[in-house]
Amino acid sequence: MATPTRRSSRSVWIRRAWTTGAVTLSVFCTLTAFMLSEDSGVVPTWNYTIGLVLNLAAAAALVWRHEHPWPVLAISLAGPLLLSTDATAALIALYALTKSEHGRRLAGAVGAVYLACAISLTYDAHRTRDNSVLSMERKPEPGQPKPVWELEWWIPWLVAAVLVAIVVAIAVARRTRTQLAEAQHDRDQATEQTRTLHDEMIRAEERTRIARDMHDTLAASLSRISLFAGALQVSGADNPEKTANTASMIRSTAHDALDELKNIVGVLRGTPGASRSNGHQGIDAVADLVQSARAAGLHTTLFTDLRPGDVGTISGHVTYRVVQEALTNAQKYASDQTVRITITGGEDTGIRIDVRNQLSSLPPSVPAGSRAGLTGLTEQARQIGGTVNAGVLGSEFVVQCWLPWFA
Repeated sequence: MATPTRRSSRSVWIRRAWTTGAVTLSVFCTLTAFMLSEDSGVVPTWNYTIGLVLNLAAAAALVWRHEHPWPVLAISLAGPLLLSTDATAALIALYALTKSEHGRRLAGAVGAVYLACAISLTYDAHRTRDNSVLSMERKPEPGQPKPVWELEWWIPWLVAAVLVAIVVAIAVARRTRTQLAEAQHDRDQATEQTRTLHDEMIRAEERTRIARDMHDTLAASLSRISLFAGALQVSGADNPEKTANTASMIRSTAHDALDELKNIVGVLRGTPGASRSNGHQGIDAVADLVQSARAAGLHTTLFTDLRPGDVGTISGHVTYRVVQEALTNAQKYASDQTVRITITGGEDTGIRIDVRNQLSSLPPSVPAGSRAGLTGLTEQARQIGGTVNAGVLGSEFVVQCWLPWFA
């Protein structure tokens, strides 16, 4: 693939080649018109001589036709509008001008060039037939008189119109193609920027999801560890066997939390072999959550009434997180109360989760956290079309959630 520097250098050389060709063509046509006028002898010598000088200056000015199109066009019109010379330089200048101008200004330039071409061809029509480009008559044999006959007055004007129309049509087609190429380039750039932003959004959402998983996992595990440590501090000296069991549960909980944290970090880093299943527990793992909460000393009941069928992966994961967050909050703020968990649903009704417990008068068992758990769950549920509501209802703290069955 060519680099931008190579493409730029190639473009410069192509433009120089076109400029050289344009100047050469203009000089050749000017010299041809001069020789035809001189051989014809119909117009005064000063007429076509001045025309030659003006057109040579116009040919030289074509080098700057893209940078200064209007001055170059004015110079190229000076000769053919008044004198017996050609209008090639004017046509080339009009081609360059059409690539950048629109509307009335362009129409005025087209009209001026058309008039210059018509006048130039009218001079050509009044030369002897062997010196006329329009008639293409062969030169007479030596000693024979030159053929002289008049063309119809409208022929030069028609030919001029055809020449100008061809030049304008080619220039407009080239300009349209250039604009389409630029529009496609801009579209490709916009598409690439959109794709980059989309990828960044996906990465940001994935980081947010992983952060939520880490928060939920660590908050629940650390809350249980805190409760076990508190129980150990209160009754550790009186019952050595209970102390050993509590220490074992602390160790097991910490080990499980560390394994899950390693799993989540492995997914974040893209470590080969890192499983995502542990970070996406479903409804089936809710019973294990309840058992773990009971082992931590929290009175918990679980009622499940789900119709047969496969629950969507994300719906099952959010269900697990809602129950986990509710149990974690109950362990912190109502560890002396019974937590009642109800999960019901089916394909037609979706999944409904209801977790409630009586308010407790005891101080929190652990310091208050960031309070971002329920907020994050609300956002997760909203993303799949569900809802999460949590708050005090009478003498109870209630967490209610509805989720679609397939998500």
